[in-house]
Amino acid sequence: MRTTMRVIFAGMLVLLAGCSGKVPEFDGNFAYKMLLEQCELGARVPGSPEIELCRDYIISKLQKYGAEVNDQTFSVEIEGDTLSGVNIIGSFYPELSRRILFGAHYDTRPWSDKEEDTEKWQIPVPGGNDGASGVAVLLELGRILSTTMPPEYGVDLVFFDLEDMGQYEQNDSWCLGSEYFAQNYSGEKPELAIVIDMIGDNDLEIPLEYHSYHNSPALVRKIWNIADRLEISEFKTRIDKAVFDDHYRLIQAGFNAIDIIDFDYEWWHTTRDTPDKCSAESLRKVGRVLTYFLYKGYVSD
Repeated sequence: MRTTMRVIFAGMLVLLAGCSGKVPEFDGNFAYKMLLEQCELGARVPGSPEIELCRDYIISKLQKYGAEVNDQTFSVEIEGDTLSGVNIIGSFYPELSRRILFGAHYDTRPWSDKEEDTEKWQIPVPGGNDGASGVAVLLELGRILSTTMPPEYGVDLVFFDLEDMGQYEQNDSWCLGSEYFAQNYSGEKPELAIVIDMIGDNDLEIPLEYHSYHNSPALVRKIWNIADRLEISEFKTRIDKAVFDDHYRLIQAGFNAIDIIDFDYEWWHTTRDTPDKCSAESLRKVGRVLTYFLYKGYVSD
């Protein structure tokens, strides 16, 4: 009986915190610590012991934060080999029918094939920015969600596998985890989906991604308006490249989805995509925009 009362009381505190109207603080230093912890596991290449460790890491964080955790196991064929992948879904306030989805991929590319030295091509990408940064921001959002309930809706944090195994100029070979997720999603689609990728760059600059703007212009404008209101100048108002990222798989399946990405990254798909190229401040700025959106921006307009 005492345990039950404590659980009820804790739930009431969360509800009251969510109704206070105050936007929780996003901790960029804690997010950066989680970026480092992922990279310390090694390159999270699909099929490797390191990606298994990363799955355990993500799941343990989500469980610690009180999320309902589910995984989605699937198999794909790549150049004649069968490879298994696992998408991880952490649901906060699953009893609420109105849902918002945030996504990021947690795998890293097995080949550093953007290195000028071809002898380095078979070295896996460390994935400090391309992989760990998005996961770190989502996990910090999970910590916030564990203490403060957003107004009116629940949140699903989705960690996609097998994003980065593709071949250049062959779009269908990329984002295999999000493709499986989108094609096998059951129930009503979330009201919106925001994918984040490569947002830890210490020289951060986030333009409007082409597919995002043309598929969901109202959502893009809302996010960029929040950044402007918060004086986060790294969000640029020019329309830039069309990026085939996890959000596009969601768009193909009819989701209201956008991508927040800094694709102009010197160390992309090289051995030098390491944590020293990232910063807690960049993570904080992106996280602050998303947190404001969750607790203030979405329902207030």
